[in-house]
Amino acid sequence: MQHLGTMAGLGLLLAASPGFADEFTCLGPFARDTDHKRLMAAFGPDHVRLETVQEPEGMKSKASIVFPEDPAKRLEVVWRDGKSLRHPIRIDLVGSDWSAPKGLRVGASIEEVEKANGKPFVLYGFEWDYGGTVAGWNGGALGHLPGGCALYPVFEAEDTASDDVLDAVSGDARFPSDSPLMKAAQPRIRSLALRFPH
Repeated sequence: MQHLGTMAGLGLLLAASPGFADEFTCLGPFARDTDHKRLMAAFGPDHVRLETVQEPEGMKSKASIVFPEDPAKRLEVVWRDGKSLRHPIRIDLVGSDWSAPKGLRVGASIEEVEKANGKPFVLYGFEWDYGGTVAGWNGGALGHLPGGCALYPVFEAEDTASDDVLDAVSGDARFPSDSPLMKAAQPRIRSLALRFPH
C-alpha cells in the first residue's frame, strides 16, 4: 500500500504541474507487469481513460490513455492482454513534456540518437506504415533499458530533403543510420515509444 501511495503522490504532483518535464522509464507504474488499475492508482482515476487506438495495417488495440485531455502530457499504454488490461506491449509517448531514456525527446536528430545508443543502428525507410521506425539497435544501449524494455522512436525526414534523397531512403527496406543517404535526409524523432518483448 505504501508503494501505491508513493505512485499516487507522483501522479498528483505531475498533474498539478503544467510545465513538468519527467524522464520516462519502464519502471514503477510503467513496468512490464503494470496494469490499468496501477496506472489509475499512480495518476488518479480522472487522468486515466480506456480507449481503442488505431494500429498499422488497420488493426486496433485496447489502450489506457494517461492525461487524455492534455496533449503535452498524453501517453498511451497498449496492452498485450486486452481483456484484463495488463502487461503492456508498448507505451507511446505522445506528449512533448516527457523525456525518454538518455534525455531523448521529440525533435532529436539521428546523430543524437546514435550518441545515446553508443553506436549506429538500423531503421526502416520512410513513406509506409512502419516508415522511420527502428529495425534494430545493433546491441546498443537503447535496446536494453532498465526494466527490460527498448526505446522505439519513429523518425521523419527533414522537409528540406530533396525528392531524390527521399526516394532513395523510402519503402520497406532497412538502412544504417550512418549511411550517407540517410544522413542526407536529416531525420529527426517524430514520436517515441517503449516496447516490451514478449
